[in-house]
Amino acid sequence: MKTSLMLCLLAVLAFNNAVAQRIIGSVKDKNDQPLEGASISIKGTAVGTSTDSSGNFSFEANITGETMLVATYMGYKAKILPVTKGVPVHFILVKDPATLDPVVISAGSFEASDKSKGAVMTAMDVVSVPGNGGDVANAIRTLPGAQQIGEREGLFVRGGSGEETRQFVDGILVNRPYYVTLPGLPQFNRISSPFLFNGIVFSSGGYSALYGQGLSGALVMESTDMHDKSSAVIGLSPTLAVAGMQKLAKNKRSSWGFYSRYMNNNAYTKVIPQEQDFAAGPAYLMNDLNVRLKTGKTGLLKVYANFGYNKTDFTKDDIDSAGLRKRFAAEDRNLYVNISHRSQLAKNWQLDLATGYNHNTTDIRNNLLDASKAVVIIPDTPYVNKNQHLKLGEDYFTGRFVLSHFFAGHHVLKAGAEYQFTHDRFMDDQYYASFAEFEWRLAHNLALRTGLRFEYDQLLKAAELAPRVSMAYRLPNGASLNAAYGIFYQKPENRFLLDHHNLPQAKATHYILNYLHRANGRLFRAEVFYKHYDRLLKTYPTISMNGSGDAKGFELFWRDRSSIKSLDYWVSYSYLATKREHLEFPYQMEPSFAAPHTASLVARRFIEPIRTSVGISYSYAAGRPYYDLTPYGKIRDQGTTKSYNVLNLGLYHMFTMFPKWKEKDFTVIAVGVNNLLGTNQVFGYEYSYNGSRKVPVTLPAARSFFLGIFMSLGIDRTEDFMNDNL
Repeated sequence: MKTSLMLCLLAVLAFNNAVAQRIIGSVKDKNDQPLEGASISIKGTAVGTSTDSSGNFSFEANITGETMLVATYMGYKAKILPVTKGVPVHFILVKDPATLDPVVISAGSFEASDKSKGAVMTAMDVVSVPGNGGDVANAIRTLPGAQQIGEREGLFVRGGSGEETRQFVDGILVNRPYYVTLPGLPQFNRISSPFLFNGIVFSSGGYSALYGQGLSGALVMESTDMHDKSSAVIGLSPTLAVAGMQKLAKNKRSSWGFYSRYMNNNAYTKVIPQEQDFAAGPAYLMNDLNVRLKTGKTGLLKVYANFGYNKTDFTKDDIDSAGLRKRFAAEDRNLYVNISHRSQLAKNWQLDLATGYNHNTTDIRNNLLDASKAVVIIPDTPYVNKNQHLKLGEDYFTGRFVLSHFFAGHHVLKAGAEYQFTHDRFMDDQYYASFAEFEWRLAHNLALRTGLRFEYDQLLKAAELAPRVSMAYRLPNGASLNAAYGIFYQKPENRFLLDHHNLPQAKATHYILNYLHRANGRLFRAEVFYKHYDRLLKTYPTISMNGSGDAKGFELFWRDRSSIKSLDYWVSYSYLATKREHLEFPYQMEPSFAAPHTASLVARRFIEPIRTSVGISYSYAAGRPYYDLTPYGKIRDQGTTKSYNVLNLGLYHMFTMFPKWKEKDFTVIAVGVNNLLGTNQVFGYEYSYNGSRKVPVTLPAARSFFLGIFMSLGIDRTEDFMNDNL
């Protein structure tokens, strides 16, 4: 199902045929030193190559008319030169000060950005990696530190649960980032298009003092500023319909746009047998609206609104009885609004204001049914709890400001405060925080970031101080050593606070050390970490925050865009040793969502002669522990699942359907297959009430498939494909 959301974002350029010509040349710096791995391409196309160890390049291309060649290299300004038949093209690139800060602190974080030359992932990576469904959070799972969890949504980072990694848009916490949880089915991220953002930073620990309420990690997204041009997109598949547009004002001081997606997999579930019997859906309606308005000389107002609707109704065999079925039905409505404003108050002073509102209503029904689908009521345990109707609602409001002062020598001071108000049918809560952070450039090759965050929760009547420290040292070979330390807090979920207002916040302390080296289109990163938990939530023998735990391990990441022509690939590996005492755990044990070994391989190639991008992704996770735990902390059964292995394939064929149109279309036919080999995945086990029966938790179907066609006008994503494959 998630493949369809990914592919609706892809609509790219195709070219007209022309006469083949060989183009040769070189790329060097101003000191006449060759730049190995520089990307070379014909402007506006995916035709190109990379330079060799001598800085030389040579390739054939079908060109016509005036042709411009583009050279790009990390840390240098891009350059464009004309192509003259039979004449070599020689580039001299100069360093770009905007992308060459003396040293950048990177401990614990990965950046995904179209604009950052040192980014680990781009927005195109997020949507085009097979198997992730275009979902930002799912794409992050191919990076080290994140677990391969296939049965539920969320980012499970370094031994932490999915709730411990929080998401932020323009500094504002996204309170309900996922659709309502469905048993055994992972849900979509409500904000799933990476093209809405010009910066996506995933921190698996040690993140900035500007953010809080995440014990394990943070996914920080910065929305785009003014859009470059007007555009439109439409798409269609057997399960999906999409339409959207972006309108830029003639004076280029404002823009607005919308994007709508309707997805219904009910017919698909009838054709491809599923473990569940779906009576409705899963169906989704997703509507996005954005507005950009320049205010004054330096101000920019940004508005983003998202409305989402999800309806799902299915049945499956009841584990506690023979011949009866268990029904789960849910309707989820969610409105999210984010408004931010950035302005320059004076020279070297910047003010960022942001506010957010989230309204969510959820209707959940559980029923026990007989063969005729009639409701069966049995007053005995455990059946008495199998017929329930829950109506939940929540309103969430937040606001914050950040005042920044930029000093000479690249020093930056940031200070601000935030406020959160949560209201539901049971309680109200107010949360206050203030923070300050100073980035020190102590030397050209040494940077230090110190921060302090103060948090107070009215319901808990508890105040906390959270210090954060990070530093980076650049080595002579251009690599860097990074270290980070920090304390992080997170409130218990509201359902536990209803009758226990005196619970303190959970606490985690992070220690991180990493090595990072970028050169010639390649990136290597190694990181070791230790995380200690205090005051984890316990539900046995009573509701308390007396739990504890720790997590330690190391991670490796390698990405290579230049060693093999037209091939972009990355490999990640994580080792994790973790135990925790939480919920009903009687003592510290390995949590069921943590595997000791995880690895991912992603490889993509753009085949220019047939205008097709081919991508594969493979993920592995060692077996995870599983338990049959009673509410009283007794372990009736335990073991380790089989290892997780999944291979996904994606094919994207690009062409122009209407070449004579004034605004030439960029069209893609997309095909995707998840779990190509049909491997039987077991994520854990569901147990009957008395423990006499257990059923494996698996994928809804052995494989999932997608076929669709999408067309855009005005936006050319071909160079994104090119940059990711050359």
